[in-house]
Amino acid sequence: MERNRRLSRLAAAAACAVLACACSRQSPDAGTPAAATAAPASAAQPVAAVEAPGAATMAEPGVQPAGNDADARALVGTYSGTLPCADCPGIDETLVLSADGGFVLTDTYRERPGSANVVQGSWSLEAGGKRIRLDPGSKDAADKLYEVDGDGLRVLDGDGKRLGGGLPDRLAKDA
Repeated sequence: MERNRRLSRLAAAAACAVLACACSRQSPDAGTPAAATAAPASAAQPVAAVEAPGAATMAEPGVQPAGNDADARALVGTYSGTLPCADCPGIDETLVLSADGGFVLTDTYRERPGSANVVQGSWSLEAGGKRIRLDPGSKDAADKLYEVDGDGLRVLDGDGKRLGGGLPDRLAKDA
């Protein structure tokens, strides 16, 4: 019983010591006014970020890395084409890439009234400006990949490969 009381007192003393250390403040010398010890606001210098040479630049979704600005601006616009469909004559696809990094993708199944599927999200360049990734911003929807092909885009599979088999896979940029 006595041992438990001693342990309780010791624990309380330790807690008070920790609190006292955490709450203590350093005060200026008694003879020095507090204002004289603080650095003037004009003396503060902004700290510049330093990048290591060859460091990789990570882009936020829809935000292009600085090296791809010209490529990204050239890709902004509307692309359209007809893609293959397993059980219909084709899928009319329209992709609008916006300068702010957003996109609107509309897929309409031919001969199916009211079948338009519209997806919105952000887009980014990959593979040195040779590939576009559409990020729908939803965990339920998968990203889509396109290869930059002259004045158009080619649909790629989830692994970044062309569809193959001679299937139509190209969206042309609208004038």
